[in-house]
Amino acid sequence: MSIFAVQSGKSSLFDLLINDLMQSAVDPKSILRLNLDEPVFTAYWDNPSDLYALIEASEVLTGVKVQYLFLDEVQQVKEWELFAKGAYDTKRFKKIYITGSASDLLDNRFASLLSGRYFANVVRPFSMRERLKISGFTNLFSLQTRRPEAIRVMNDYLQWGGFPETVLHEMTDDVKTELLQSYYDSIVLKDCVAYSRIRDTELFYRLLHFLLTNVGNIFNYSSLARSLSSNENTVRNYLSYASRSYVLADVTNFSWSLKTGSRAEHKAYCIDNGLMNAISFRFSSQKGALLENAVYNELCNKGYADITFVKNNRECDFVARKDGCFHAFQVCSELMDQNSLREQQGFKCLTGVTETASYTIITFNQHEEIDGVQVLPFYVWAMKG
Repeated sequence: MSIFAVQSGKSSLFDLLINDLMQSAVDPKSILRLNLDEPVFTAYWDNPSDLYALIEASEVLTGVKVQYLFLDEVQQVKEWELFAKGAYDTKRFKKIYITGSASDLLDNRFASLLSGRYFANVVRPFSMRERLKISGFTNLFSLQTRRPEAIRVMNDYLQWGGFPETVLHEMTDDVKTELLQSYYDSIVLKDCVAYSRIRDTELFYRLLHFLLTNVGNIFNYSSLARSLSSNENTVRNYLSYASRSYVLADVTNFSWSLKTGSRAEHKAYCIDNGLMNAISFRFSSQKGALLENAVYNELCNKGYADITFVKNNRECDFVARKDGCFHAFQVCSELMDQNSLREQQGFKCLTGVTETASYTIITFNQHEEIDGVQVLPFYVWAMKG
């Protein structure tokens, strides 16, 4: 059983899997794909056992037993995991593929019930590295020999993000904006408001707009609640719903303690720069915020874990763990005499906090080393392993 928690390209992913099966001489009639988000299936949302009736109806129509089952937006079905467990344990199908648009698709209850029965994957928009490869950049040498083109690709990525439809198809800026706005509305309405049963939708929209137009700025729940004329518990819950739906990430201040009170400071980042721009054109002139948001997502794409920031008397934009070591990152659109020392001193706030294996300042187009600190253009850093 394969389970994909997704916010990008699930239809394309299923298309690729089905095409691969058909090219492997699998009978197309033995493949059943159900998009459980469609209105025709609402009658099945409250009773997962009714899914068997759909499968049997397909087999009656085709005369072929279903061997490969694809269930899209499975989170719509109440207790879907009971159906999945039963189908797997009885070996009803050769393979079951499941997608959903919420990160709690496999929360503690689901994970324990389906333990040992599934492979889980998170499907994100294209990374900067993937975007470069689509444009024919295969290694660091190609970046150096075609630097102006690489910078154009980077600028396009910072503005429009990595959703496959905007990357793989030619379209005007107006069409891209409209498409990304439709993605945003779909995520918010379906995966946040409907799925989490949010009552005060106006407040939820204001919360998202505030956070996504202040990406990378430090906040805490109490100050955020005051600015929205709400209360701390509501803000905390709404932010959790948005995070579980992958529309944004809630990043906390680094602390060895697990107590919530010791990590009161937060930053928010959007899953895709295109979404962020689509809801607020103000970002088009805020290169630093766009770059910082893209760096956060690239850290996720590169497999860094425990991504946090450190703020005491100074600030380090990101501290993240990989291969058992912590690595520190500063994000600066351009290093100049006025800010170079400040960016380097930001790493000093890690003294006594954690042992750090590397220090990197990520810029638009500067490449040098300063006292053991690597300064790299975003597109070069993204291409590195």
